[in-house]
Amino acid sequence: MTPDNSLVHAYLKAFPETRSAVHGTLLGNFPTGEALVTAHLAPMIDWIYGKIADQVGAAELTVGQARMYIEELSVFARYNAQFLKAAATNVEGFCPELAHELRRNHLEEGGERGKVPAHYVLYTNALLSDLGLLVNGHVPAPETALLVDLHQWMVGSHMPSLIAGAYYATEAVAIAETEILRDITNRYGELTIQRSGSELKKLHCYYELHLDDEHEAAQVGGLSVEAAHIEGLARFLKESELFHVDLPQALDGFLTITEGMTHWWAQLAHRAREMN
Repeated sequence: MTPDNSLVHAYLKAFPETRSAVHGTLLGNFPTGEALVTAHLAPMIDWIYGKIADQVGAAELTVGQARMYIEELSVFARYNAQFLKAAATNVEGFCPELAHELRRNHLEEGGERGKVPAHYVLYTNALLSDLGLLVNGHVPAPETALLVDLHQWMVGSHMPSLIAGAYYATEAVAIAETEILRDITNRYGELTIQRSGSELKKLHCYYELHLDDEHEAAQVGGLSVEAAHIEGLARFLKESELFHVDLPQALDGFLTITEGMTHWWAQLAHRAREMN
């Protein structure tokens, strides 16, 4: 990934006001985290993932291409809960409120006793039940392994503010990524068993769990599970002064993980094209 093919750099070129905000924040002279997140980072994610959805083109995928995406996208879900736990432990001395939010997410992702099982278990079981697709144990492609490594290095950082910004990036893309994955699994179902959407009962439940604001698993009123994760972590950037989050460090973490995730999607799209 270089500035010439990075979607992040493309956004900064297309929206000079955001480029100025990013440069200003990194140099320590942008006014507020609230303005940075609301006016710049959140719109950047929306724009980038609109481009990624176009690159993927779920409606045009072959069976092999759809299966490749599903297999690769299943990998990060294996590790997200343990990354959240490690991140929480790493920041708890610096900001117990941030650690609490990360632990809440860890329990949702990893499975809280008496509540919803681990999301990775729900997803892989749904793939097996609805589509007969076994992804457990899949050995990741190099670009997927790199994404996992980037998160592993991030959660072990000695800079808690960097972790705050990086995990905001990880969660900020979750709704968009889940919607793309839903489109891909629907495409795979249409091509293999001529079923999609609510006809794939367990997968439909899985996607509703993450995206439905009214789902019983939603613990924050009016917000789906994923929306609550996004807002929960955005708060620490928006209220950076209250929580003593170093905004330049947080933005560096955000850019590191956002660039990593967009690079991952670009490489998967390239891999899919090569399968034709």
